[in-house]
Amino acid sequence: MVNVVNVRSIFRPLVVSVDGDERLIDAAERMQSEQVGSVVVMIGGNFAGILTERDLTRAVAEGADPRVDTAGDYMTAAPAAVHLDADVHEVASTMFELGCRHLPVVSDKGGQVIGMVSIRDLLGTAIRLGGPS
Repeated sequence: MVNVVNVRSIFRPLVVSVDGDERLIDAAERMQSEQVGSVVVMIGGNFAGILTERDLTRAVAEGADPRVDTAGDYMTAAPAAVHLDADVHEVASTMFELGCRHLPVVSDKGGQVIGMVSIRDLLGTAIRLGGPS
């Protein structure tokens, strides 16, 4: 029998967000203080993208000035997102195909970001389901 596990049972209902015009240094400091690997980027009160550790690494590699350049400049715009009832296998497949480690979790009504699911969440689930050999 195959266990069906959905996002609802593993996602983190914490949404840490920044405005698109916030400086990269402020976004990085927020990520550090909240101990998260990505933040939701809002522009005009709407979900516009996510800024991840990888995006910050890319910004540094491209010579961005973290005190000048913004989250909106380096965010992943319109990222793939998942719903609460998505099967974790689908989520893992999406992450693998897109080469990403974080996906926003959106509500069925209005597409509001209600949390984040990460590769770490998926790995923890795989370990728990696998149990001891």
